Amino acid sequence: MAAVTEGSSPKKARTDCPRKARIVVCGAGWWSQGWHLPHLHRNPESEIVAIVEPNPAPKCVEGESKTTDQLQELYGAPIFRSIDELLASEVAKTVDGIIICTSHASHHEIGMKAMKAEWHILIEKPMSTDPMEAFELTKAAAKYSKTLMVNNSANFRGQTKRAYDLVHGGKIGDVKHVSCAMFSPLGWLFHNPANVGWVKPTGKMIGNGFAWGQLSHTFAWIYLVTGLTPKSVFCHMNYSETTGADVYDSATIRCTSGATISVQGVGDVEGPCKKVDNKIFGNKGMLLFSGDVVESVAVGDASGAPEGLVLQLKEEKLSFPGFEFENFEKEGNGPESVQTLIEACLGRSIFNAADAEVGCKSVVSIEAMYRSAKLGQEVDVMAATSE
Repeated sequence: MAAVTEGSSPKKARTDCPRKARIVVCGAGWWSQGWHLPHLHRNPESEIVAIVEPNPAPKCVEGESKTTDQLQELYGAPIFRSIDELLASEVAKTVDGIIICTSHASHHEIGMKAMKAEWHILIEKPMSTDPMEAFELTKAAAKYSKTLMVNNSANFRGQTKRAYDLVHGGKIGDVKHVSCAMFSPLGWLFHNPANVGWVKPTGKMIGNGFAWGQLSHTFAWIYLVTGLTPKSVFCHMNYSETTGADVYDSATIRCTSGATISVQGVGDVEGPCKKVDNKIFGNKGMLLFSGDVVESVAVGDASGAPEGLVLQLKEEKLSFPGFEFENFEKEGNGPESVQTLIEACLGRSIFNAADAEVGCKSVVSIEAMYRSAKLGQEVDVMAATSE
């Protein structure tokens, strides 16, 4: 279960901060150049103290990318070619936190080294693509004095916290079934062989595509809000003819409590925005959360969905207007997940809405989806080995 402390969604950045959170950005590809670096640079409570990037000219899957020399000049931060080079420097002694935005297969190694350095950590989703590595990160995080979070930005939004409180407060009773779906207009990403990190397996991955790239958001939301734990998975996948990436996914998950989860994912739909449809059914009622993920919808804006979050009980219906899922606004001081990292670095109380346990459940579910689709049968999710 996610650790709960005071507060829910992070507050707007304060301008009276006596000091700034000193943060490293590890990986200077598409998401770092388009989002993390500009956000941290604009945020009055954060300071970019180092950029770690092995490639002098990192590539972005969309738009033009800057060289590391250009990034150093733009953000005034030193460039290191590896996490080990940074750790051996004097800069490492001044770091409060790190954003790990590198290839999936490298998250475990860098995350473990960041924990050894005692930094607050925000790892891009998925936390890992190897269940054994995810178990090791989770075990280490359970004893860690600092914060480890996964950048499932939807989890850190106000509507998600409300859904979490309603379900964990017993409003719908025991969770019996979940229906969840995400449909994304990302054919340009998953059908292009040049987008290697999104379509080709690395490390011990069985496959790569929509499940790792997008359903990690859905699973993190479901496992946070419901507290369910996956036990087995049966999955079918259809693949891109040009890249081999999974683009159409359908799975059924059995949980340890006996509850079931029905998952659908499509990575190539028409239209300008993603569509999310999550429904949680309990023995006392149901919670519905559906809408379009659009960049221009402000926090709490009711235009995102007619009802947004709906609690339906036998004799009562409560609606909470607005729809907040992923936050990929390019403007401003960063999504709630990044602002939560900054809050943690500054010693403030936080709600860790995507901790290592939530991240690990997502990893084992998705890995089992690929394994099941390959074998054509139901498979158990991988379990941590006992010592």
